[in-house]
Amino acid sequence: MMLKSYGEILEFVKESKKIYELAMNPEKIKNIKRLKEAGDLSGILKKLQEHIDIIVDHCKKLNYDEIKYFNKNGTIEINYRYPIITYLATLKELSLEGGEEIDKRLFGGRWSDIYLQIDLDDKLLNRIDIINSLPNFMKNIGLGKKIYKKLIKDFGYISSFYGYEPSIDSSMVWNSLSRDSDIFIFSNDDNLISFWNEIGYDDIMDTLKIFYKDKGFIQIDDDFIKKYNIVEEEFIGNF
Repeated sequence: MMLKSYGEILEFVKESKKIYELAMNPEKIKNIKRLKEAGDLSGILKKLQEHIDIIVDHCKKLNYDEIKYFNKNGTIEINYRYPIITYLATLKELSLEGGEEIDKRLFGGRWSDIYLQIDLDDKLLNRIDIINSLPNFMKNIGLGKKIYKKLIKDFGYISSFYGYEPSIDSSMVWNSLSRDSDIFIFSNDDNLISFWNEIGYDDIMDTLKIFYKDKGFIQIDDDFIKKYNIVEEEFIGNF
């Protein structure tokens, strides 16, 4: 086996690079439909990325209490705040150039509106259900938690029931909320309910009696225990 010198290896790399560079020029690529479409898609994605970066930056800086929404008979439409909603509207308009493939890559295939739509079922302890999901680029930046937290503060409490098959995104938000000192979280097996920590004790208890009507494995928020100096075993025995 012959070992090549560094110089020989370098010459080989240079020659390979020349072959690659001469493989096909841009004019020839334009004549091949699938390659042209891939290039067009890449160009659209790069153009949209500028808007995406601005939206993500604003979302990261957004305080949960600044989030705006409309409440239409229990259907909540989150419109964040200016200028996020404006950039989202522009992004949606620009994305139409790329068709379904852009929608799938950027928005996960479920994003059809510039508003995040949420259902709060007041007949089932404000059970939260995300109707149309966040676009992919707005996930994992802390925005979901801010939205949930805003709704908990304004509505007093929200809940999530495992039997309704919550998404992994929803479970990740609840995981983050469980470490937030502004919120009390209680569990009944895998069912969850969260209260704003300024809600009165009696109101919390009245709601928990409904939540624990069918009693499972109960877990109680540690901050709640400390605030009201509760003996956990005795408290659980009330249900």
